[in-house]
Amino acid sequence: MSDPYVGEIQAFPFTFAADGFGAGAWLACAGQVLPIQRYTLLFALIGTFYGGNGTTNFQLPNLNGCITNSQGDGPGLQPRVLGETIGGATAFLTSAELPAHTHTLQLGGRTAADAAPGPGTGVGMVAIDPAFNGFVAPPATTTFAPNAVTFSGQSIPHENMQPTQALIWCIAVSGVFPSFNNS
Repeated sequence: MSDPYVGEIQAFPFTFAADGFGAGAWLACAGQVLPIQRYTLLFALIGTFYGGNGTTNFQLPNLNGCITNSQGDGPGLQPRVLGETIGGATAFLTSAELPAHTHTLQLGGRTAADAAPGPGTGVGMVAIDPAFNGFVAPPATTTFAPNAVTFSGQSIPHENMQPTQALIWCIAVSGVFPSFNNS
């Protein structure tokens, strides 16, 4: 198609698309704020769905590091409105989000003074009375090392991005103005 529709968004596999190739018909969808006076046709179509004050400027969608999602809703889905941003590149997991699982408690003949996690296993050794064989209940006075069972994890967010191929998303700022006539 020689002339795109104003507001049409396309992905391009070359870097010069973001520089407004095609006589300035395209701009990168990078969330930039544009003056309404210069881009009146595009503003008439997208308004302030993506930001801007609506009197002197408006904002383009920012598709850097994002995927697109359709507006509306479907069975079992949250309703989404045009311009809404959802999700994030990283996420924290809470204990409620972890799959049900257990951890092995290793018993061994160490004293409270030398109890430490086992080498390379990530499983700690619990200091117990050396006379305890592990198959009978320990006496009520059995002393466990305070560091025998510790918290796990560092509360650092993990990456939450689906596999992605980087392309340059651009929006047509000039071309054919789409008709509002539905017939």
